[in-house]
Order: sequence, then structure tokens, then C-alpha cells
Amino acid sequence: MQNKYDLDTPCIIVDRVKMLENIHRYQAIANEAGITLRPHAKTHKTPQIARLQIEAGAVGVTVAKLGEAEVMADGGIRNILIAYPIVGSAKLERLIRLAQRVELTVACDSYEVAAAISEAALKAGTVINVWIEIDPGYGRVGVQPEEALLQLAQSLKPLIGIRVTGVMEFAGHSYDAQTDEARVEIAAHEAAIAARSAETLRSLGFPIETVSGGSTPVSRFASSMKGITEIRPGTYVFGDLTQVKAGALSIEQCALTVLATVISRPAPDRAVIDAGTKVFTMDGEESVIGTGRGYVVGHPDITVSWFNEEHGVLTLPPSEQGLRVGDKLEIIPVHCCAVVNMLDELHVTEDNQVQEVWPIAARGKVK
Repeated sequence: MQNKYDLDTPCIIVDRVKMLENIHRYQAIANEAGITLRPHAKTHKTPQIARLQIEAGAVGVTVAKLGEAEVMADGGIRNILIAYPIVGSAKLERLIRLAQRVELTVACDSYEVAAAISEAALKAGTVINVWIEIDPGYGRVGVQPEEALLQLAQSLKPLIGIRVTGVMEFAGHSYDAQTDEARVEIAAHEAAIAARSAETLRSLGFPIETVSGGSTPVSRFASSMKGITEIRPGTYVFGDLTQVKAGALSIEQCALTVLATVISRPAPDRAVIDAGTKVFTMDGEESVIGTGRGYVVGHPDITVSWFNEEHGVLTLPPSEQGLRVGDKLEIIPVHCCAVVNMLDELHVTEDNQVQEVWPIAARGKVK
């Protein structure tokens, strides 16, 4: 068995105990609210972790892209939501093949996407479950509620290759909220829009079974999300500085770190590590606790100041200037989902010992 500090760097470390505690904590939130949990696998991209989530009680997984769904199916996951519009003949062919293997649902927010899925399904002699995505105010994808939703629903009624069984939302603006009171308000507002949208569709004869919402920052307020039947948090499984800022996890609960090596000490107050934007990316805002582009575990006074592609520059206070070339540091990233997509493996540890190495099987599956 290998000590994690003996690993070659840069690499991703996952603390198994903390990860499992996160999995069970959010499952308990869903259970207490009397709803189901469908975690977003775009965070970990790893079937082994998806299986742990399902063993803990999750109903299935959410993915962003068709490629992620295929990897999850290959890994034994049998209930999958693709929370992303499927466009283009090549993807539709893959979608139909996947629907023959697993219980599959696809999100859409337009007639064009739904009609193409319906046509492909009819040619294959099958029916695809579809959830209509509603925009709760984030301003990304999603049909506008009320009149626009009504018009879309009317246009979908003649399509017989799809079965509209749910609505879903993503209140991404919850990440901008500064207080839990504001997050609770966003959660309740998101749920109210989703519930009204579901009733609109039911009144038109659609068999709406699922009302799905909830990102990691608001899912912990699931009991306030009246009318929601499931939540889809993702980042909770690992945690990162963005979620610490959102109040979803503490620094101590973050399960994922990047292990990096000091490769240069060009000045007393500066050290350089072997991980830059090709590991940490530049996604997300700087640390809310004042440590820059990351948090160095055990060294809270070090600032992760800036990155080039292959270099990470640390600013050292006088108390940390004994750092030497060859020293290794664990760093909690700003956004763990982006980091996971940059590397090939997760090193799963307990008590600093590497227990398993899991390939990040859905890494790069963006098609």
C-alpha cells in the first residue's frame, strides 16, 4: 500500500471517508424531505462513485452529455437523465442505442429538439422519456414558464415518439446568493415555478411524474422546495471552494485535493508548483477565505496567487518561507468538477494510504 505523499504529481486525491460522509449527508437531506436524489455525475465522471451514490439510496444519476451517459451505462448504471438537449443525427443514433440498454430520460426546451428525438425513436420502434426544462431565472437554457411553456407543450402533443413525464430546472443564480436566507428564497422560488409548470402540463394531459430541481447550494434546503420530487446536486460529493463560499460544505468536509510538488523557490516569498491551468483551470471565483485560486491544506496562510498552463505560483508569508523544492502540498481547488475533467485518475485514500486508483472514465466525454 502506497502513502499518498509518495505519488507522482500532479494528481487528484480523494479522501474516501469524507466522500462517503458527503454522499450520505445529502442522501439524508433528500430522505428527510421525502424526495429522491439523482446526483449529477459530471462532478466525478466515475462509475464507481455513481454506484456508491446509488447504494446509498440515489434513484439514478444525472449527466450533462451523451458521452457521460454511455460511460455510466457501461459502468452498470441503469437509470440515467441526460440534462442537456440532444441535437444532430450522430447523437440521435447513439441516443437510441443507449435507450435500448438503460432507463433513459432526456431534457429539452424546444420543439426542434423534441421533434428530432421523436422521429428517431419512431424509426427505431421505441419511445423516449422527455423532461421539459424550465428557466427559473438563471438565464441559460430552459423554456420560459407560463405562456412560452404552454405554447411549447401544445406543439409537443402530436409527437408520439416521446413521452413527456417530467419537468426540471437549474437555479444556477443560487451561486450568487450571499446568505442562506437568499438561498432558501431561491430554492422556494425555483420549486414554485417547477410545481406550477408541472400542473400546467398535467392540465394538458401530460403524465408528469417527476419535478426535478436543486443544485448543491440549494439542495440542502430541500424541505423548503415544496412540489419538488427530486434533487440533482453534483459537487456535494467532493466539495470545493465554490461550495464553501455557498455554505454547502466546510473546508474540513472537502474530499478532493490536488497533490502538487514545489518545483522552484525563485524568491523568499514565492514558490512554484507543478500544476497550473491544465490542472486547476481558471473556472470559478477566487477563494472566499482569501487564499486565492486554491486552499493549501495545513497551510492556510499560503496564497495560491496565479497560474500559467504548467505553473502554479504561491505567495508565502514569512512563517511559510521554509518551503523547499520537492515538498508536496495538497490543494483544494476552486471548482472540483473542472479539475476532475483534466486528469486521468482518482487516487482514493484512507489515513493517507492509497486504497484504490479509479480511472476517470468519462473524462473528456463532451460529445
